[in-house]
Amino acid sequence: LALALTSDVAFADEDTNYVTCGSAIKLTHVENNADFFLSSDNHRMNGSGSGQQLVTSNPDGGSSSSLWLIKESHGKSPCKTGESIAYGAKIRLTHVSTGSNLHSHNVRSPLSQQQEVSGYGENAAGDTGDDWVVQPTRGSAKYWEKGEFVYLQHAETGVYLGCTTQAQFTQRNCGHNCPVMDHLEVFGRNSKDSFTKWKTDVGIFLHK
Repeated sequence: LALALTSDVAFADEDTNYVTCGSAIKLTHVENNADFFLSSDNHRMNGSGSGQQLVTSNPDGGSSSSLWLIKESHGKSPCKTGESIAYGAKIRLTHVSTGSNLHSHNVRSPLSQQQEVSGYGENAAGDTGDDWVVQPTRGSAKYWEKGEFVYLQHAETGVYLGCTTQAQFTQRNCGHNCPVMDHLEVFGRNSKDSFTKWKTDVGIFLHK
């Protein structure tokens, strides 16, 4: 297997333009010409929502808390390492640092009162609330391409992974010692729009 950070080393006949199973990626949301990276840590939003592990969008792209491992959907046989992820495929995203899965459920998010997105499970064990469907934002390509914007739709409830600078953690809404100061709330949104577009062009990409 070939590993690379933001660039790829592979055999001459391999196409390294695609996002693949087993890769550890950073998911980026772009708003007002600024990048925000899907992130998590062992923090919880006490007194609001489910109390599960907090997932945010972090303006610090250098943080190790923004790496997510692409895996097969819940209960399915392991996907083949280095296999390209097709549009329409169901995947799980497991947080590399904590082992929890990107999760959503019918609980309101703390700031925007949309659907909560959290980290759930230990050592990547979870449930069907951890499954997401990769959808293109344009064109008719077959596979998820690096650098192209996608939608991530929650398989169980149908909402789309999103965030916005309009729902930002501040001292006023999170407290003086807020552990996610200036991060954006991540939520599930009912519609596809500019708030629900994500791309990945940074990570450790694996190819056959």
